[in-house]
Amino acid sequence: MDTKEFFQQHHERIVDIWFRSLSNDRTTRYHREPSQDLRAFLNRAAVAFRHVMLHDDWTDLKEFIIQIAQKRFNAGFKVSEVQKAFEFYRQTLITLLFADLELEKLEPILIKLQKCMVFTITQFSEYFQGIHENFLRNHNNILEHEIKARTREIAESREKYKTLVEDINDGFFVLAEDRVVFANRSFARMLGYELDQVLQTSYLNFIAEEHREVARGAYELSLENGNIPTRYEFLRLCRDGSKLPTEIMAKRTMFGDQPADIGIWRDISERVDLEKRTRETEKLKALAQQAIALAHEVRNPLSTVRMNLQMFSRSEQDPKCLRLLEASLAEVDRIERSLKDMLDISFPLRLNWQSVDLRQLLAHCLESMRQRLAGNQVRVSLRQYRHVAVIKADPHRLEQALINLLFNAVEAQPTGGRIAISIRPQNEGAEAWVEIVISDQGPGVPKEMLPYLFDSMFSQKISGNGLGLHNVKRIIEAHGGSVRAKLNQPRGMGFHLRLPVK
Repeated sequence: MDTKEFFQQHHERIVDIWFRSLSNDRTTRYHREPSQDLRAFLNRAAVAFRHVMLHDDWTDLKEFIIQIAQKRFNAGFKVSEVQKAFEFYRQTLITLLFADLELEKLEPILIKLQKCMVFTITQFSEYFQGIHENFLRNHNNILEHEIKARTREIAESREKYKTLVEDINDGFFVLAEDRVVFANRSFARMLGYELDQVLQTSYLNFIAEEHREVARGAYELSLENGNIPTRYEFLRLCRDGSKLPTEIMAKRTMFGDQPADIGIWRDISERVDLEKRTRETEKLKALAQQAIALAHEVRNPLSTVRMNLQMFSRSEQDPKCLRLLEASLAEVDRIERSLKDMLDISFPLRLNWQSVDLRQLLAHCLESMRQRLAGNQVRVSLRQYRHVAVIKADPHRLEQALINLLFNAVEAQPTGGRIAISIRPQNEGAEAWVEIVISDQGPGVPKEMLPYLFDSMFSQKISGNGLGLHNVKRIIEAHGGSVRAKLNQPRGMGFHLRLPVK
C-alpha cells in the first residue's frame, strides 16, 4: 500500500478515532461540543492535513488554522487544549501508519507529519496570541478611555470600577511612587498573596532579582515619556519563591489626583512552554533523521566489530591484550546504547502493559549490571517496604529506564561508591502510587542545572549524548507517572520515579 492509498482508505477511520479520543477526554472542553459540529471540524482538519502530506498544498490548512483560532478563542479554550487535539491526530495517524505501511515508506511521511504539526501548532499559537493581544489592547483602550472620562468622578464610581477590574482574569494594578496603590485579586493571586498583602508594597518585591533592573528602567522610562505604553516580559517572584514568566502592559495616566502607572500583567507560562516544545520538536525532528541514517550505516559494521572482538578475546591469552579487547568491547557497548537511545527517541513510545513485580524487575536489573558493579567496586543497597503492590506497566520499557539510571549512578561516582535503591508505596486519597528512589554518592550537578537535566541533548558528561535522562522521562510519563532529580546532602544525586498503581 502506498501513502495515497493509505489516506484514501483510512480517512474515515482517522476521523473516527480522533473524534472518540477528543470526546472521551475530560481534560479539555471538546467533550462539551455537539458531536456533529466536532466531527465536521475534525473531518475538515484531516482533509487539510492530507493535502499537505500528499500534495504539499498548505492552502486549506492555513485557512482552517485562522478559523479555528478565532473559534476557540471565542469559546474560551486554552492554547494547550487545542495543542492536545492536534497531538491526538498525530498519535492516531502514527499508530495507523506503523500498522499498515512498510518501514521504508515511513520515514518521508513521518518527516512530513512532523513538519505539518510544527507548522500547525506554531501558526495556531501566533494567531491565537494575536487575537488575545488585540483583545488586551482593546481592553486597555477601554480602560484608558474610562479613566480619562471619569477622573472627576472616581470617588463616586469607585465601587463600579473595582467590579469591572475584578472581572478580569489577568492581574490589574496601579503604581504610584514605586508602590502598588491598587490591584485586583487576580494580581495578588498570581503572586500567592492576599490582596491586602500586596497593597502599599514596592512593585520590585514581586519581580525576580535578575529582572529588577529591567523593570526599574521601564518604570523610570514611563516617568520620562508620559503616555508612551510600556510592554516587556519578566519573571515574577511568587510568595513560595517560584519564578514564573509574565508579560506586562502599562501606561502613564492619572489615578485620582496623582500621576500613576496603570497596567495589566498576565501569566505567559503556556506560551513559553509552547515555544520550548516547538524548539524541542525541531530538535527531535533533526534527531529522527540522524538516528535512522545512523541505524543503517553503523549497526551492521558495529555487529561485525563486536563479533571479531569476541572471537579474539576467546583465543587471546595475553592479559594486556585481553584488557584492551575488553575495553574495546565496552566502547562498542557504549556506541550501541547511544544508537539505541537515538532510535528510541525517534519513534513513538508504545507500551506493552503487563503485571510487573517491581522487586523482581529491580533484581533482574541489578543482575544485568552485576559485572559493571563489580568492576567499579560499587555496592548496592536495596530497601523494600512491605506491601508494595504489583503494578501495570511495560516491563521492557521500565527496565530500560531503570538500567539507564543505574548506569548513570555507576558512572557518576568513583570506584568504591554506593548506590541506594528504595521502593515504597504512597497514597493520595483514593489513588495509590509507588515511588522508586535511586541515589548515588557522585558529585551531583550544579543546582541551576537541575531544571534542564531531562531536556534532550543536555548532558554533563564529556561523552554523553543527552538522551538517556530524556528517555527516562518519556518512559515514566508514558506510564502516567513523573520523575524528578534531587541533590542529596552532603553529596550525590537522587532520582525519584513515581508510578501509579493501576
